Amino acid sequence: MKMHCLGIAMLEMLIAIGLGLVILLPLARVVRAAVVTHFRQEQIFVIEQDALYLLDHMARAIKQAGHNDPLDLADDSAIALRGLDNVVISGSAEDISVTTGSGFHGSDALAIHFSSSSVDSKMILNNCAGFTVPPKSFDGIDRGWSIFYLARGTNVAGDFRCKYRGTDQWDSQSLASGVVTLQFLYGLDTDNDGLPNQFVNATTINRKETAAGESEGSVWRHVVAVHIALVMQAEADLVDQAPPDSLDLFGRFYSDTYTFYDPGTHFSLSDFPAGQRKRLSRVFDRVVFLRNHALLNYQTSPLQSERH
Repeated sequence: MKMHCLGIAMLEMLIAIGLGLVILLPLARVVRAAVVTHFRQEQIFVIEQDALYLLDHMARAIKQAGHNDPLDLADDSAIALRGLDNVVISGSAEDISVTTGSGFHGSDALAIHFSSSSVDSKMILNNCAGFTVPPKSFDGIDRGWSIFYLARGTNVAGDFRCKYRGTDQWDSQSLASGVVTLQFLYGLDTDNDGLPNQFVNATTINRKETAAGESEGSVWRHVVAVHIALVMQAEADLVDQAPPDSLDLFGRFYSDTYTFYDPGTHFSLSDFPAGQRKRLSRVFDRVVFLRNHALLNYQTSPLQSERH
């Protein structure tokens, strides 16, 4: 009798275990999917926050471009904004005058010049590192610089850096990691209406400037807007999900036309090392209009002649 009861109990236990597995296995899949989704959303949140911070930071600096101290008339001749394509610049040399090689994934550099006011105490500005920039007239040192560029980081992504002029020397500091590439296009106003008629890269502007000569004035003075684009990449792989096959920083049309001449504006999945191909990658961009410098120069320029 006892053996019979033991057999029934064992059978019931096996049936219960089987039913439990039938219920728990689908539930485990649901839990795993929820964990993967949560991890993905967490990665998206991190790169979105970093990207928005960098875009906001650059936008504020660009809007300062060309701000002048009214008591320092020499600043009227300073070029408020200049750029270089596909370079890494020196972190300790003057502005962007010294380059140290090709840009990390074709990344560009942007230099912004401005001057704090010695008349209005509310117009004491900060550079990209957050340091207060006193008027040049205080001690004769021009500290009104905010320069952005990308350098190779300690991981597989880039190190987003801010360069500035301190009291004694030039210096730079890191603002974020996980940036794959940093790109700029510049909106040129060719008819002096304050609006961009075309967006071109720094190489094109520098080529126009060389062709125009000094007598025509700097072509950079006709930049009224900057189109910023960057690619952010998560630090960890995503399970069961690959990144998009391609990334176009300024749209597919620009990539199809200018990828060869403007490195870093288009990425294919095969362009990434094998260790990065499962990482979440996204493009973030913003168009920023200059506040101060766009209306300073209405002289006839070589850009106007191109329209006829």
